[in-house]
Amino acid sequence: MEDCGSWRVVVPVKGGGAAKTRLALPPGPRLALATAMALDCLDAVLRCGAVRAAVCVSDDEAVRAAAAGLGAAAVPAGGPGLARAVDAGLASVPPGPAAVLVADLPALRPEDLGTALAAAAAQPGPVLVADADGDGSVLVADRDGRPPHRFGPGSAAAHRAAGARPLTGALPSLRRDVDTVEALRAATALGVGPRTCAALAGAGLAAPCAP
Repeated sequence: MEDCGSWRVVVPVKGGGAAKTRLALPPGPRLALATAMALDCLDAVLRCGAVRAAVCVSDDEAVRAAAAGLGAAAVPAGGPGLARAVDAGLASVPPGPAAVLVADLPALRPEDLGTALAAAAAQPGPVLVADADGDGSVLVADRDGRPPHRFGPGSAAAHRAAGARPLTGALPSLRRDVDTVEALRAATALGVGPRTCAALAGAGLAAPCAP
């Protein structure tokens, strides 16, 4: 097992007009918000001391360019489908501790991610962080570099069936993914990143920004 700062974190980002269609916003502001949330998430990943590298996987060239501007590696997904994107991201990183993180975490704090990765580093086999509702997954990680990925409806149960052990602990900013208006309200209550704040302001909505 490698020391602190060894994790490679893959962050798939859909991008394009199909992103976050369950948010009640017009297409332009919705795409801007989806991109902003992903970039705030990536920024938090890159500021986490346990992370050696972040990899943004997207077929959206603008998303890849913005991710590269933050210091993340950026690779194309090579076609539709989340599983394809995750496979492309994992294939791009060298052997070692690897994790897959969803991109819609606009309130993510590096400390919560670091706590989860430290717990994953302390035990063999893959681990899972479920979302706030307990049905979905926000993070799968494996210190041996083989995180299973079964993202989609009911993914927490699917990841457990694939051998991932759930991590306990509050981890509020890590568990708060955003797919719906209600989830967005819950994330903004925690304080979201500056890009998300700006996107919400551009859509005529106000939100507290994370410190």
